[in-house]
Amino acid sequence: MASSEEVAWQLYAGLEARDRRAVDAWRSLGNDLVTSLMNSQALSRARPLRVPADDAVDWHRRQLGTDPGFVLARTAEHEAAHAVVARALGLHVAEVSISDDGRDGVTTYESAGRDETAAVAAAAEVWITEFRALAYPRGDAAGCSADMRVLLQNTGGDFDVHRARRKVRGILEERRDEVLTLAAQLIRQRHISFEKGRPS
Repeated sequence: MASSEEVAWQLYAGLEARDRRAVDAWRSLGNDLVTSLMNSQALSRARPLRVPADDAVDWHRRQLGTDPGFVLARTAEHEAAHAVVARALGLHVAEVSISDDGRDGVTTYESAGRDETAAVAAAAEVWITEFRALAYPRGDAAGCSADMRVLLQNTGGDFDVHRARRKVRGILEERRDEVLTLAAQLIRQRHISFEKGRPS
């Protein structure tokens, strides 16, 4: 089964020279190939490409964010970001889990003050939209909506929201590998418990 990148290159190869130049212009701005194909509108003029039906469906699911593996990975990273930020703030994380289909997840940590709660709530949205925007171009609006409510409930306005996000950005910058490692473990196990007082 071809990956989305392979399908994108097949589409690119089927374009006329002027359309390839338009795609290349978008790529020169730092966009990945899939985004460049979409933004250039070259596909609306391209001749049809013969792609096996299963590959085409898989590629479209990834672009729409509905591919099961994509959803599972995004949810695992979402919860891992919460957990890593909570631990970095000195809070005990009791457990992290995601559902078998990867559509839901929860991170349970000890009670915290408003600033810490706001930072943990902001963690997933900052991770997905700022650190993993290329992997998850549509973000995680459904997964982050409850977090945004918690963030707003624990801040006094825009300044506090920006301060919480800035704090989280610094933590995630230093702990990228930790988020990705925990997410990979969560994908394998679906549920991870941490004993208090033991390094996690």
